[in-house]
Amino acid sequence: MLREVPWRFIKSLSGKKEREKTGMTLVEGPPSVMMALESGVSIEYLVMSRSFFSSPGGGEVERLLGRGPSPPEVFTVPDELFERMSETKSPQGVLCVVSVPFRFREGVPASPWVEPLEVVGVDIQDPGNVGTLVRSASAVGASSVVFLGSSADPFSPKCIRASAGTVFRVAVKSPGRHVAPPEYLLKRHSEGLEVLKTVPQRGVSPWEADLTKALCLVFGNEAKGLHEDVLSLPGQEISIPMPGGTESLNVAVASGIILYEALRQRMGHS
Repeated sequence: MLREVPWRFIKSLSGKKEREKTGMTLVEGPPSVMMALESGVSIEYLVMSRSFFSSPGGGEVERLLGRGPSPPEVFTVPDELFERMSETKSPQGVLCVVSVPFRFREGVPASPWVEPLEVVGVDIQDPGNVGTLVRSASAVGASSVVFLGSSADPFSPKCIRASAGTVFRVAVKSPGRHVAPPEYLLKRHSEGLEVLKTVPQRGVSPWEADLTKALCLVFGNEAKGLHEDVLSLPGQEISIPMPGGTESLNVAVASGIILYEALRQRMGHS
C-alpha cells in the first residue's frame, strides 16, 4: 500500500519552531528544487502536483532524479492538495524537504580560490537580502557565507527561494545568536583572515583594497549598518564611492559590487 503524503508535516515546516524542532526545512519552486537535486543534497521527500508532473518542468525533475539516488519518497498529488501544503501564494508545483544542515553526498561545495573569501552578514533581517547575498557569494565562488546576530534564517523557505537554490552551491552557516559577531570575527582574524568591514562612507574603495588575500568580508544591517563593537575590531573599512550623493546602498546591491571587484582581482585583471 502506498504511503499517504505527509502534507500536514510539510506545511508545518513553514514555521521556524517546527523547523528547529525537526531539523528540516522546506524547499519550494523549480529553481531551488532542481538546484538541490543537481547539488546532490540528501532529500527526505519530493512532492509534485499532477499538473507540474505532466509539464516540461516535471520531465526535468524526473531526469535529475534518474541521475543519482532518489529521495526515499516521491509523491505526485492533486493540485488542490499541493496548494494546501505550499508555503507560497502562487505555488509552482514542486517542493522537497531536506535536513538542516544539508547533507551532501559528495561533500560541501568547494571554492575555486586558494585564499578564503568568506562573506559574513551581521543582522541582515530581510529574507530577500539574505537570499541575494548567498546568490552573489555563490556566483563569485565564495568559500562560505556566515550569518550572525539577528540575521534571518538562511535555511528558511523564503531565504532559500530568494537565493534561487544557490544556498546548495556554497557553504552556508548560521551559528545562532549564542555566537556574538565580535567573538566570531576576532576568531577569524586570529586564524589569519583579514576582516574587511563595509561602511557607507570614509572607507577605502573596493579597488584600493587587496581583495586577493584571505578575507572575511562583513556586511551589516539594512538600516543601521555595523555596530561599533564590530567596527572597533582589527581590519580595514571599505566603502563604495557614491558621487551622485546617495547616502547608502541596499546591502544586496553593495555586496554584489564588492564581491565582483573581488572576483576581478582574483581573476588577475588589472
